[in-house]
Amino acid sequence: MNDPRGSIWRKCDFHVHTPLSALENNFTTDFDEYVKCLFKKAIEKRIFVIGITDYFTIEGYKKIRTEYLEKEEKLRTLFTEQEIIEIKKILILPNIEFRLNKIVQVIRKNGGQTTKETGRINFHVILSNELSIKQMEENFLHDIYFLYESEPDEPDKRKKLKPDNLVALGSRLKMEQEGLVGSDLRVGMTHAIVNDEEIVELLTRNKDFKEKYLIVVPSDEDLSEISWKSQDHLTRKTLLSRAHAFFSSNEKTIAFGLGEKAESTEVFVQEFKSLKPCIWGSDAHDADKLFEPDLERYCWIKADPTFEGIRQILFEPKDRVFIGKYPELGQRIQSSRSQYLSHLSIAAVEGYDSRNGIWFDNFSLPLGFELTAIIGNKGKGKSAVADILALLGNAHVEAEHFSFLHTEKFCQRGYADQFQGTLKWLDNSTYTRTLNSKIDLSSVERVKYLPQSYLEKLCNNEDGRFQQEINKVVFSRLDDVEKLGKKTFDELIEYKSQLISQKISELKNTIEIVNKGITALEQKDNGDYRNGLQNRIDLRKKELQAHENEKSKIIPAVNPVDNESLSDGQKKKAESLKILNEEITALEIAIEAENVNLKESRLRLSELELIRDELLSTKDRFQKWQEERSEHYAQFGLNILELASLRIDTTKVEDLISVQRQLVSNQLVLLSEIPISDTTKEETSLIIQLQLKKNLRDSIGKELEKPFKDWQEYQQQIKDWELKEKEIIGTIDKIGSIKFLENEISYVDNHLKKELAKQKDQRKLLIKEVFSEKQQIQSIYNKIKIAISEVLNEHSREQNISIETSFKMDRSFYTRIFDYVNRYGFFYQNGDEVLRKIVREYNFDDIDQILEFIDRLLNEDIRHKEGRKIDLYNYLSSLEYIETEYDLRLNGKGLTQLSPGEKGGLLLIFYLILDKDNKPLIIDQPEDNLDNQSVAEILVPYIKSAKTRRQIIMVTHNPNLAIVADAEQIIYMHIDKEDRYTVSCVPGAIENPVVNTHIVNILEGKMKAFNNRRIKYRVGLNSQQ
Repeated sequence: MNDPRGSIWRKCDFHVHTPLSALENNFTTDFDEYVKCLFKKAIEKRIFVIGITDYFTIEGYKKIRTEYLEKEEKLRTLFTEQEIIEIKKILILPNIEFRLNKIVQVIRKNGGQTTKETGRINFHVILSNELSIKQMEENFLHDIYFLYESEPDEPDKRKKLKPDNLVALGSRLKMEQEGLVGSDLRVGMTHAIVNDEEIVELLTRNKDFKEKYLIVVPSDEDLSEISWKSQDHLTRKTLLSRAHAFFSSNEKTIAFGLGEKAESTEVFVQEFKSLKPCIWGSDAHDADKLFEPDLERYCWIKADPTFEGIRQILFEPKDRVFIGKYPELGQRIQSSRSQYLSHLSIAAVEGYDSRNGIWFDNFSLPLGFELTAIIGNKGKGKSAVADILALLGNAHVEAEHFSFLHTEKFCQRGYADQFQGTLKWLDNSTYTRTLNSKIDLSSVERVKYLPQSYLEKLCNNEDGRFQQEINKVVFSRLDDVEKLGKKTFDELIEYKSQLISQKISELKNTIEIVNKGITALEQKDNGDYRNGLQNRIDLRKKELQAHENEKSKIIPAVNPVDNESLSDGQKKKAESLKILNEEITALEIAIEAENVNLKESRLRLSELELIRDELLSTKDRFQKWQEERSEHYAQFGLNILELASLRIDTTKVEDLISVQRQLVSNQLVLLSEIPISDTTKEETSLIIQLQLKKNLRDSIGKELEKPFKDWQEYQQQIKDWELKEKEIIGTIDKIGSIKFLENEISYVDNHLKKELAKQKDQRKLLIKEVFSEKQQIQSIYNKIKIAISEVLNEHSREQNISIETSFKMDRSFYTRIFDYVNRYGFFYQNGDEVLRKIVREYNFDDIDQILEFIDRLLNEDIRHKEGRKIDLYNYLSSLEYIETEYDLRLNGKGLTQLSPGEKGGLLLIFYLILDKDNKPLIIDQPEDNLDNQSVAEILVPYIKSAKTRRQIIMVTHNPNLAIVADAEQIIYMHIDKEDRYTVSCVPGAIENPVVNTHIVNILEGKMKAFNNRRIKYRVGLNSQQ
């Protein structure tokens, strides 16, 4: 029976005896009762394949087949109609058990005891039910000879392996040896031996038996531990090499047959000619034992219950056979029924008149549970089914990526809106909508869809979507605990790097201060600045020379006080004037000193206030942190107020501020220009005192006669000249003075470059600190990728696939940089490409190379935009354009070195083995841009791995992919445009001859290549005709 769902796990028992098994029979002698018991138990136990076993004959099988299965009227006397339907689903095969003329040593272990025994080897041949009874007996069994008798000088007497001859042998032996008991047939079968070489010769010589038999060698011992040093080495090896399979449920023997105990499977195949699957059965000789092997070691085969289906275990010996209570996949499917699609049906809406074609009306498609491959010629509906499944499964895909359900194709008016699809899940839930419906992004996504155009867009564009998709897959791989309640990868990274980001922000603030100093120094570090200083000095010196020339123009005057002819009144006034001038000079000196003191006091007050504000800000930030995080801590029963406290006391600072404010206030009083209103009090302002002194001096001066006035004016002129001279010569602190300018030139000549270098070194140290913090963020990525790397290492096999964390240039860098510089000079032509070329020359995982990169950009002929130089410095120094990313590597090549096809394959691998989401995965033409070898090497191992944990539906125009990936279900799609666009499908397993024929037809001229690799590709001979 061929199942449209394809190859599914079915319980089989390849070793069941009948009442006609002469050597041992504990069944009822009533064959009708035996048949009733056999099939009723098979239905109850859900057995799909039974190997009816007899010694040297097919008597039991022949009787069941000819007298029961081929006579429905007989079945009706024993079973109900429903039971007959179920019986017809069961494959009955003859399993002939031979005893060979070869003896080998067998090692048996029982507890801690090891014994060595010798014995003859049993040899099973399972024949196809497609052979007739006549072919089985006359063309095989009756052409086998067994040794009947020997005598000296005569050839051995041999007889054909027929029941009558076996009876004759038993009868003769019993007459010759009285100790032999039992029926003649039993004794004959017990002592008859045959030659396996003859058996193989018969089977291989007759073309009717080609691919219609399986040779199975039972193993009563652990084959992984047998000794190959005994004399039976070649005998044993020849028998094992001839076998298609072993009869064993021993785990170590199973591993031995799969080549897992050998150096490699290639080495095993070279020695034993093929991998050997293990099958098993109950070896039932009584009704209670039927279909109940010891230790519940049931035999499961994933195939159609046909002989060709059973033969698939030869080509996928590991994946098609399971011995145990229940295959893991079956358990998972049963526990996750809501995650598996079971059926797609489509019908025209009521009232559709088929004017635009029949299309999907009455379309029905059962779906397999592992890997389903949708095949067909171009334009025959493959992608249509994928689009429809994605629509009904609400895959979150933009409408533009649908190739069939597109507004320019089937979603035109009068087509998609005229059909309604229903998707049924294994839990019997259904979802129905018209085919012109839109994806509901607000609802749950129940299937994942990777359309071909979507993969192409991801792999060909450099807009960061490919990286985003990788991040999604990586995030899905994390346990819920590791996700910390976050919804996306970016949210998780941002959450984990909060403190680091804060530290980086503080460093950036410091860097901005340093850059401000660097730009100021760089303005001085050029010849123009120094020349400007020298020019200003020259001007000032000329000014000083001119000023010195002015001194000679001052007309000297004689101090009248020295004139003895003055009256006592005149002398007294002159003395008062002299004292006033001295006091005025003293006040001017005091005011200048007090201004300096006031400046220093105000600066100190400002610094104290900054200290206070910094403390208060720290307190506020700490309290805010406590408020923000208190609920999170409370989830764990923790009181944040008890765990963390901060003591900040600004009392001393406030006291100092008060003292300093009072000092400033007092100094402001001394320099006040407003006189006090209380005339009874002494004036405290130095400026008012000075003004009063000057007013008094002027008043006395008016009372003096001309000699006194001349002298006074002379004195003032000399004083003004000296002040001007002092102002021109100045000090190193007096801006614009000669000494200041000379000191500045000395600084430029002797200290500037050292100071600039020191500032740049400081900036580099800060950049290194920023990089170090970014490495801390990278370490978060590294911790996340540990589990990913383990999975990749486990599955990589021949392909070296790894995931690394690295620093990459943010894509915005190539536009942001031109916010600060003009496209002139170095960037005059093809500025973007020039910049990208430079970036490619540096490794951004190396801080030294990053610093070289920054230096190179800053030292090129860059024309800064007006006022943006410091912004450029701050941007480059912040490293905000360097981001941590995951870099997928295939055989040592990074993403940038991979072709779009290889990128697509790599992304698919990520989905296949890393994406922990277990919803069905629908892939449209994953093999595009990959040759057959790349398909086999890159995709197939991961597809085969992924299908064991999630349902995969794959559209492919290359059946190679479906075959080498051992797709459980093949769906052949066809649209008959001559018959009003009728859409049809043929679903089934690879071993289904109808499906097989369609595969070959699509392959067209590729059949020869398949013949050369039959074992791998498994295209049956019936499909080649």
